[in-house]
Amino acid sequence: MFNNPENEKYNDKSTERYALSSDTDFDKFLDDGYGRANTYNDCAVDGYCSVDPIIYSLMEVLLYELKQITYYYIKMQELGYENKKVKSGIINYLSLILVGYEFNRKEFETLLNNLNKEKEVVKDTYILLCEKKNLDCQILKSGIKFKHFDLMSIVNQGEKQVIQRNKILKAATKNLYEIILNLIKSASIRLVELKYYTEDYLPEEDAILKLFNNLNFSTASEEKLVRKINEFALINYKIHMKLHRFKEEYYGNIMLNDVQIGVSEGKSILVSGQNLKDLENLLEAVKDTDINVYTHNGLIVAHAYPKFRNFKNLKGHFQMSLDSVQFDFASFKGPVLIIRNFQYMLDKLYRGRLFTTNIIAGKGMTRIENRDFKPLINAAQDSKGFEHSHKIATVKVGYDEKYIMQKADEIIEKIKNKAIKHLIIVGLLNHSPVHSVFFKRMEENLNDDDFVVSTMIPSKKDNILYFESFFNSSLIYKILSHLKESVNFDAFPISVYITTCNQHTISHIFNLKYLGVKNIYLPVCTSSVVTPNMIKFLKDKFGFKQTGINPE
Repeated sequence: MFNNPENEKYNDKSTERYALSSDTDFDKFLDDGYGRANTYNDCAVDGYCSVDPIIYSLMEVLLYELKQITYYYIKMQELGYENKKVKSGIINYLSLILVGYEFNRKEFETLLNNLNKEKEVVKDTYILLCEKKNLDCQILKSGIKFKHFDLMSIVNQGEKQVIQRNKILKAATKNLYEIILNLIKSASIRLVELKYYTEDYLPEEDAILKLFNNLNFSTASEEKLVRKINEFALINYKIHMKLHRFKEEYYGNIMLNDVQIGVSEGKSILVSGQNLKDLENLLEAVKDTDINVYTHNGLIVAHAYPKFRNFKNLKGHFQMSLDSVQFDFASFKGPVLIIRNFQYMLDKLYRGRLFTTNIIAGKGMTRIENRDFKPLINAAQDSKGFEHSHKIATVKVGYDEKYIMQKADEIIEKIKNKAIKHLIIVGLLNHSPVHSVFFKRMEENLNDDDFVVSTMIPSKKDNILYFESFFNSSLIYKILSHLKESVNFDAFPISVYITTCNQHTISHIFNLKYLGVKNIYLPVCTSSVVTPNMIKFLKDKFGFKQTGINPE
């Protein structure tokens, strides 16, 4: 991944510079037994399971090696030198850490071996630069020593690293480090995707590395770490909105569109994950075939972008449940492509017909390299395919931003006229049945001077603005930013309810905090996404809240 920096030309840094709506028939289909009853199951339903302890130890070593590389890279930056490949390599690896499926251990071992060698290259280059400038090198003490670089040795070192960290760090510091790491991973995922759409210098990359470098030291005070987290919220928010802007420039502005939930007769490929560029590359590869392509889960947002309407092979969206990734994959009669930023654990039931564009494959997966989709296409052509077309529902994706922002202006006027005394926003990520009773009771008990902007409460009440959207965080941020231009968030009460947990949830709550929202409510999360201990810490340390039972 990294080139030897000594062979790279160094430049002075001064010159280098689903939208898914609750269709009545679709809701009925879900209520008829596909997933809602088991929403609280930590593993079997939504795909989240406990992490393999061996993979956990390997991840510890990956993080440790990345922290060391980051330290020496930043030291070289301080001497006025840059290396884009090293920087991009670190960001790419950081984006890998949030992937939830079980990795192929042998591939992971090879990856770590290469990373260890690359760390030594960056370290040696830093020492060489110091010698050339006649400076004393500040070498970071390494707590990991490898006698033999094999799987058992790596796992042992990872376990020792966890034990050592638990001995040194206080509980609050460990939680703050965990928040920092989550924010870094979330930001890295978006930056990796962002770099598909621009070759411009992205200062956010440097901000990520500087924050990550804080994890090399155990002496930082809680106050300093909290300050670093709050400061990074601005960077994280910029990355989020910049990615949204670049995708709209590339694929066209998000629009309302009808999407078929179901399948058509023929050979098929299912695509799941959160990277539109990977989906586009697949559609280009199959455009001269009769293979049907379907989006899955959050990737349904692709249907809201005009450019994807031009691909004849993109037939619709396949999803038998809002909750069960396991059921969806097992019931699909064709291969499944796991694109980057997929976040669920996978069962053995369908291993062997899974493909991935990720840096490293999971167990039973075939990795797609250099955009060569031939193995996937061959698997689709050899599969049974669907013998009959089957339509489940037609749903709306996207939104009419002009209409919604006009409504936002009306809300501002009502706030100024004191007709609205409390604004409640429900949504941000997607629909979830977990708190449906809570929000139904909220609707029933609203005061006349309360006003709700919701993607989850399809009400006809005058003080509820419902619009159909899924993974709508960018639109919610636009609404809040627009409101903030005219409304004093310090004086006017605004409450935001996030309705679903995923890999970006912690990132979102700090984005909202940066925007000035005081009352931020987390949903119920599975422990493998956000642990109960972390929820408690976020509430105690930062004042976040959690959706309860009684909306009053």
